Amino acid sequence: MATATQDFKTSDFRMQDVVTVAARLAQVLAEEVDLLKEMKVSKIEALQQEKIFLTNALEAQRRLIEQNPYLRETIPSQDKVDMEEIAEVFQNILEENHRKLLIAKEVNVKVVEAIRDVVRETTQSRTYNGSGYAGTAAFSILSVTLNKTI
Repeated sequence: MATATQDFKTSDFRMQDVVTVAARLAQVLAEEVDLLKEMKVSKIEALQQEKIFLTNALEAQRRLIEQNPYLRETIPSQDKVDMEEIAEVFQNILEENHRKLLIAKEVNVKVVEAIRDVVRETTQSRTYNGSGYAGTAAFSILSVTLNKTI
């Protein structure tokens, strides 16, 4: 039997709400994947607040079900089917998101390396000694970073 505290925490639980939140999170991740494909990394930041909110909402529902296992028995079968479908779509989008993030990160590394190489080539100074030109001065490593990270 549920206690008054459990009734208060779980009385408004609806699996369809969880499905809706999970579906929206999948949409946000899909938008992020599209932006990564287009290398519009700066626009991803606008999605972060909603992504965090949705992730926290799903985590709260997961904890609620974990703490009140009897709630699983109250979930309509269609909601279970819907959640399984969303979970599969979500997993596919998550994997694609991960792949695109790795690609974007690699591109970022290559750009930084290219900038570093150009800076290195253009900042080496020639040195002279008593008999004339002696080559280039030792190059001290120049640290180059971007103001956004992935």
